[in-house]
Amino acid sequence: MSLARLNLCANMINKKHTCYSLLDLGCRTMSLKALLDECQTYHGTDLIPSEGVLQCDLEEKLPFDDNSYDVVTVLDVLEHLNSPHSSFNESLRVARKTVYVSLPNMYYIEFRMRFLRGNGISGKYKFSPTPILDRHRWILSYSEAIEFIKKNTTGCNVNIIPIVPGYRRYKFFANPIHKLLAKKWPNMFAYGVLFEINLDR
Repeated sequence: MSLARLNLCANMINKKHTCYSLLDLGCRTMSLKALLDECQTYHGTDLIPSEGVLQCDLEEKLPFDDNSYDVVTVLDVLEHLNSPHSSFNESLRVARKTVYVSLPNMYYIEFRMRFLRGNGISGKYKFSPTPILDRHRWILSYSEAIEFIKKNTTGCNVNIIPIVPGYRRYKFFANPIHKLLAKKWPNMFAYGVLFEINLDR
């Protein structure tokens, strides 16, 4: 599903922006970069540095000036942070035109079924005997994700796009049904949600 999220976000960026600068917060392996068509300047940050990736702790103030980048992406990152509100505000501060945020829906039916079968909802929530650096701090629903973004983007135009799994097998039958279910009951059938936040600057 991470690839579906990246493709969805990249398609939206490619349709809206040309010759732009982009800051990818929590970029991991910079997978988004290869999907961007006309990105003029790409910078990625992550807690763990690697080649071409700037080490950056998103719990702290970002080391960038106000309105530094045309586009800022925060894809499946905020749920990893102790202070998602201040981190999200920082992403808005350094963006000039648009911020893209994706958040998981941990109320998704597949996660519920895993829990009912006696398994963990995700390895990101494992209570490990040894410290885990990459883990989720929040169990959030689709509705809570929307409430969080709306509350923290007053005055901005926000597009909300549900992330719905696509099936290869029986795709002509299963995919339309799943999209319909996700529209009616997103807390149950949407895997996550992607936000396009347009800034008036």
